[in-house]
Amino acid sequence: MNTRNFTAATRIKNIPNKAVAIDTRLFLADKSFDDWNGLLDLLRETFSQNIGRIDPPSTVFECTTQDLQNRSHQELLLLAYNDLDLVGCLFMRPGEEDLFLGRFAIVPQMQGMGLARCMIAKAEQVATRSGLRVLALETRIELLTNQRKFKALGFEIVGGRAHPGFDRITTLRLQKRIEK
Repeated sequence: MNTRNFTAATRIKNIPNKAVAIDTRLFLADKSFDDWNGLLDLLRETFSQNIGRIDPPSTVFECTTQDLQNRSHQELLLLAYNDLDLVGCLFMRPGEEDLFLGRFAIVPQMQGMGLARCMIAKAEQVATRSGLRVLALETRIELLTNQRKFKALGFEIVGGRAHPGFDRITTLRLQKRIEK
C-alpha cells in the first residue's frame, strides 16, 4: 500500500481491554485509490455472514466495482488497513442534519477488536469538521448482534423502514449524537 494514495491517515493505538493491532491504520481514500476489487471482496466477505439471516438479501452481492467507484464520487470512503491488508471500510455521506454511515464492513477475523470503535471515532471527526453533530446508520432488524454493538458505541434506534414489497420493518435507523 502506498500511503500517498490516501489522506488523513490515523494510526490506531491500543485501546484498553481491546486487541486492535498496532499496525492498523485508517485512511480517507482520495481519487487515486484503485483497489476496487479488494474493496468489493471485503464487502462480500463481511456481508456473507448474513446470507440466510436477513430478508431481503443484501444488495452488496449485486454491487460492482463501478458501483463502488461511483459511490466514492458522492461519499467519503474510510479504509482500514492492517499492514498491507484491507480489513475495513465505511462510506460516509454528509446530509443536512447528519453524517450517514453506509457499507460499514470489517473482515470477520478483525471483528471484536475495537476497530469499529476507532472507525466511528474517525467518522465523528469528519462529521464535526462538516458542522454535523449526528451520525446515522441503518442495520437490518434480524441482526441483533449489530444492534447491540451499535448501541454499545452510543447509537440509539430512532426508527425503521420496510424494503419495497415488505409489509414489516426490515431495517432499523440508528443515530448517535456527537458530544461537544
